[in-house]
Amino acid sequence: MIQTIYAKLPRERFSYLERAEFMNGEEQPFRDSLTASMSKYGFRDPIYCWYNSKNWGDKIKIIVGNNRMVVATELNIPIVPAVITNFKAEESPLEGQVLKTDEEVKALFFLPEKLHVRRDKNGDIDQVTPAHFPTVKQHYV
Repeated sequence: MIQTIYAKLPRERFSYLERAEFMNGEEQPFRDSLTASMSKYGFRDPIYCWYNSKNWGDKIKIIVGNNRMVVATELNIPIVPAVITNFKAEESPLEGQVLKTDEEVKALFFLPEKLHVRRDKNGDIDQVTPAHFPTVKQHYV
């Protein structure tokens, strides 16, 4: 059974990507804005992750929110809000609020009207994408 939940977990539970462009200064204005926002407000939007997927196994792998995790690590933010799609929920359940509707997912985000929830052919959530930060940063900083 595939299940999507909302949970707040320790930062160390997540596996994330440190994108070269974000790390080496090519995206410095974006990074500075994101850091300013997270310094002031923390996480305004949860990250989106997969758990028990074919590609990532038993890691909680961040699909959307890698840059926020880099900044959270730098700011030493210990607890991370996450929307997690668990591809083996019966075998390896995660505790959290079960999310069944798009409205339940959108209610967790600062700009819910800008959020896109994608579902696969079976109706299971397979992507949660907020607006591209540079286009909405004025609402966050």
